Amino acid sequence: METLDATSISVNKNIFNTLVGVDEIYRFTSELAKSWNNPDNLTWRFYLREDVKFHNGYNFTAQDVNYTINLIKSNTSNIFNELLVNVEEVIVINNYTLDIKTIKPCPTFLNKLIDIMIISKEYQETTSTKKPIGTGAYKFVEQKPGEHIILERFENYWKELSDIKTVKFKIIEDSVLRKNALINKSVDIAETIHPEYYEELSSLEGFKIKNVDTPTVYYLSFDFRENTTTLSDGVNPFSHVEIRKAMYHSINISEIIDKYLYGFGTEISQFVSPLIFGYNPNIKRASYNLTIARELMKDVGFESGFNISLDCPDENLMKNISNEIANQLLEINITVNLNILSIFDWLNNMYERNTSFYLSGWIPSGVDGGEIYDYLLRSVDDNNNIGTFNAGYYSNPEVDRIGEEITFIMDYKSRLQLIQQGFAIAMEDVAWIPLFSIQWLYGISDDIEFNPRPDLNIKLEEIKLKN
Repeated sequence: METLDATSISVNKNIFNTLVGVDEIYRFTSELAKSWNNPDNLTWRFYLREDVKFHNGYNFTAQDVNYTINLIKSNTSNIFNELLVNVEEVIVINNYTLDIKTIKPCPTFLNKLIDIMIISKEYQETTSTKKPIGTGAYKFVEQKPGEHIILERFENYWKELSDIKTVKFKIIEDSVLRKNALINKSVDIAETIHPEYYEELSSLEGFKIKNVDTPTVYYLSFDFRENTTTLSDGVNPFSHVEIRKAMYHSINISEIIDKYLYGFGTEISQFVSPLIFGYNPNIKRASYNLTIARELMKDVGFESGFNISLDCPDENLMKNISNEIANQLLEINITVNLNILSIFDWLNNMYERNTSFYLSGWIPSGVDGGEIYDYLLRSVDDNNNIGTFNAGYYSNPEVDRIGEEITFIMDYKSRLQLIQQGFAIAMEDVAWIPLFSIQWLYGISDDIEFNPRPDLNIKLEEIKLKN
């Protein structure tokens, strides 16, 4: 349960439930909590379902929520710990009512609970086995690392039972093998079908191809510190906003989407997609204009350009896109050398802020733009877990002020306006060069009905068999 990769979360959310969830357009839905309210700005009161059982027959109560939250809070190495740092205490009122007190007002607390999967206190305290036991629609049966995970429908599930009794999640990392598995009917759903196979698969019978917009935004960013990179007399060219704007104007994003995403991508103008709270419709993407770009380079004395390395992950699509970006920037005399890194090394460089120029992507897991401030836009403050993935040390006092204020302001409209205002300021700084979001393709057997979700979770209870 302690992992953030999309596949593991997708499997786990069939085994476990959370207090609250989101639907296909990111509206909050009731899960184990049937309702909630705020008696005051520091209290979240949850009224729990009374008809829920764990897979081993134990009854679900408020004590399980209390146990789960305190277990995560007590383990700073748990990847979900950061989501609960603002929790002061949990007060169990009765078996099906509890209060969660926060240290400061926390308008995004429901967003943070989306990934907090509730476990059984009694089971955890009385067993030494590692078999996952939840309250979800499916029970864990078997795992063969690198091969598959088998789940079985939980017959005492608190919601309507799924049409599907047994499910095998096959691990097929190679895109060609995933495509072939769909064609030869060894899978009923194939996710992340590569766009280059769309025309081929669309001409075949027995399945359909569906695409879904995702909120992941891919972007370029920089080391902003003035003297950190010795490129031109010891001065970092990225410290000049004119250079960053010139690079932004030099990237032909529509060409990249057509050439490498086969049209299955969306141009992005800011830090979040329209699916995420805080999106600012007034922010427009900078035009592709080499004349403007060259003038900006000249304005700060860099008309002759400079050399720079671009860190990118060792993945074919990202390598191809990085290479295209390098070719486009050469038009304004910026020579880009690709520094292709393993996923581990690339992520490590981001986390350790050991990079000058990098290609990355971000999906706000809590579907709220405030996450962008906390992780990526606010000035680095490691003591308070702020700016954890602000790899280039971007810093703007006004953005910091807004980021601090939106963390605690509870009024919906005021908070939205502040997030949008801060995004506009940071985009004027070119804190990122936003590139695109990807439309994920799924191959789906004609024997089933399934609509892919933007959060990329495959919720088995939403799959229907055709008669």
